[in-house]
Amino acid sequence: MKNILVPTDFSDNAYAALLYVSRLYAKETVKVTLLHSFEDDGNPLSVKLDLGLSDRSVSGKKGQLQKAGDELIAQIQKDVRTESHTYEMIVTSEPLTKTVNAMIAENDIDLVVVGSKGRSSIEDVIVGSNTIRLTEAIEGCPLFVVPNEIHFILPTKIAFSSDYNEFYPISKLKPITRLVRHYRSQIAIVHVGAKNELTEDQQTNYDKFVLDLSEYDAEFHFVPKKGNISSTLHDFIGDHDIDLVTLVYHKHAFLKKLFREPVVNRLGKHKSVPTLIIPVKQ
Repeated sequence: MKNILVPTDFSDNAYAALLYVSRLYAKETVKVTLLHSFEDDGNPLSVKLDLGLSDRSVSGKKGQLQKAGDELIAQIQKDVRTESHTYEMIVTSEPLTKTVNAMIAENDIDLVVVGSKGRSSIEDVIVGSNTIRLTEAIEGCPLFVVPNEIHFILPTKIAFSSDYNEFYPISKLKPITRLVRHYRSQIAIVHVGAKNELTEDQQTNYDKFVLDLSEYDAEFHFVPKKGNISSTLHDFIGDHDIDLVTLVYHKHAFLKKLFREPVVNRLGKHKSVPTLIIPVKQ
């Protein structure tokens, strides 16, 4: 059974994420845990509901939010009719990142799913300080970012961007390979630059990728740089009808290395393309 954790603030963004992931794994046995933290810490995932009097007790808040959660579960069960999914709602006054991290460690969570505003999905979600803390807190667990303005389609084309400076055995990354096998997806490995310009180390890593994906439907794209890397990858996603973007990151290098450049931020400009972020050990 797959265990999926979906933090929610009862917004359209959060529901879009819940709906997408429920449809994505509709034929699998899945337990979906909805989580809401109402700690008043400025968290962008904090509830926007009117909770009434400011001195309402914690138990009173939990009661209201639990009821909202029950209504949310009823709605998703109506929208995604499958007997293979079970849903539960957890309401807490503990900090979101602390709770998510504890649940990953204690409940064998396979995937954390968050919604974005859709305007620039990766940029809106990950650059927010609280979501940065959430991303850093979920060591060892993939993060799935779903834009609000999305229409579910089968992920038959999955993009994986690489500069070939490092090698990641994609065949061992279960969050990707499970989807590839289930939907018979094609993997598009995209590199901004010319193949004949690869360094010796890059060529070695490229050869490793080719060997690693020899049993998959994989294509290797070398795309001429137009403007900057970000816009080039952005155009590739649209031009090749990519359904899902996948990224890998080192926990400690993620923000310093990746987000220092605008590449990842701008990949989310396509409102209809979700992004799967997979942590790897350094």
